Amino acid sequence: MMLPTYHFLGMRVQPMTNKDVLDTIEHIVAAPAKNSILGNHNLHSLYLLQRTPLMQRFYQENTYTHVDGMSMVLLGQLLGIPLTRDHRTTYLNWFEDFLRMAAEKHWRIYFIGGPQSMIDLIPDTLLPRFPGLQLRAHHGFDEIAARTTVYKEIEEFQPHVILSGMGMPRQERWILEARNHITTHVFLPCGAALEYLMGLQKAPPRWIGQLGFEWLYRLLTRPKTLYRRYLIEPLFLMPSILREFTRRKPLVEQ
Repeated sequence: MMLPTYHFLGMRVQPMTNKDVLDTIEHIVAAPAKNSILGNHNLHSLYLLQRTPLMQRFYQENTYTHVDGMSMVLLGQLLGIPLTRDHRTTYLNWFEDFLRMAAEKHWRIYFIGGPQSMIDLIPDTLLPRFPGLQLRAHHGFDEIAARTTVYKEIEEFQPHVILSGMGMPRQERWILEARNHITTHVFLPCGAALEYLMGLQKAPPRWIGQLGFEWLYRLLTRPKTLYRRYLIEPLFLMPSILREFTRRKPLVEQ
C-alpha cells in the first residue's frame, strides 16, 4: 500500500479512512511478508510513547499506524498535516466490517484478551452475527513466556490475523514478545473493541466521536478508570506540543 507518512509530535502515521484500514489489512494478508503490525495513535499512546521505551520500540516496528483519536486529527491540522475527520479510524468505526470481511474471505482470526468469562460468551454473542467467521480466542491473563500454551495454539490454528485486546501498553508488549515465537500475517492491537461489539461495555454513539467528544462520554461513564488518561496525561504533553508548534513544519515521507 502506498500511503503518505507524516511525522509530528514524535509520531509516524499514515492517514487512513475506514476503507483504507480495511484495504490495508487485506493487502497485508495477501502479501508474502509476515508478522506485520497495524498500530494506531491517540493522546494516550502519545503519552506512553514519550515515556516508555517499550512503546517507542513498538511504534518503530509498526508497518502502518493509523489515527485513532480526533485530538490527533486536530493537532495534525494545526501543524499543517492534511488530516480530516475521515482519518479518525477508531476500531468501533470499522471493526464490524473487518469481521464480516474476514468471514467472507475465510480468514482465521485469533483473539487474545479479556477475562475467561468474556471468552466463554463469544460462541453465543458474537459468532452468530458473523456466519462463517473462523475465530478462536484465549483470555488475556496467560503468562508471556515460552512455556505458554497460547503460542502452541496459535501455531496450530495458523491465523491470518491476531487481535490483541489487553489495553495499552500490555497488548503492545504481548505483540512484541509473541512475534519472537509465532507467525501470522498481521497483529492488530484492538483494546476493548471486542467487548464493545459484544455489548459488554457500552459503546459511545458514533456521532459523538466525529464531533471530538468521545473522550468526554468515556470519562463520564468510567471516571475512576479514565480520569488520569483524559485529564492528567494531556497536561504532561503540553510542553512537547508547544515545542512542535514552534517548528510548524510537518515532515512527510512518501
